[in-house]
Amino acid sequence: MYRIPVEQLKEAPGQKRVYNFAIDASSLDLAEEGVTIDEPFRVRTEAAYSDGKVFMRGFVSAKVGLVCGRCLSSFSYPLAGGFEEEIEVEGRTALDVTELVRESYFTGFPLKPLCHPDCLGLCPRCGEDLNQKQCDCRREHLDHRLLVLKKLLDQN
Repeated sequence: MYRIPVEQLKEAPGQKRVYNFAIDASSLDLAEEGVTIDEPFRVRTEAAYSDGKVFMRGFVSAKVGLVCGRCLSSFSYPLAGGFEEEIEVEGRTALDVTELVRESYFTGFPLKPLCHPDCLGLCPRCGEDLNQKQCDCRREHLDHRLLVLKKLLDQN
């Protein structure tokens, strides 16, 4: 667990303190299919105590290995995220930042991972990676909803 001592913050109310952590991914239980974590998470947290609460702001970064959603190649992705929390600290001696790091990890993921923004993907017919080589397959981009109109045009 990665903890911030509350008593240390209470000694100087209103004063920000900075905490830096390097967190090994295995301690965070982040196993996901198709994802590798290439380095420890770097966490920078600012915390300040005031009126029975600790205000925390943090930034999390790491390099993760993902699989492209178009061409299925593996690539390294610079994952980054942040958090901001206000936590009641009565009766607490320390604050654990582990769950905040986990949340930043999941919210920092792209919805559709792409090796690069203009990735061409795979040919739907032969499966060739179109970023590496153009295949000779014929490409018709027809909207299946317009097939009835295509039949009418083919009759004329």
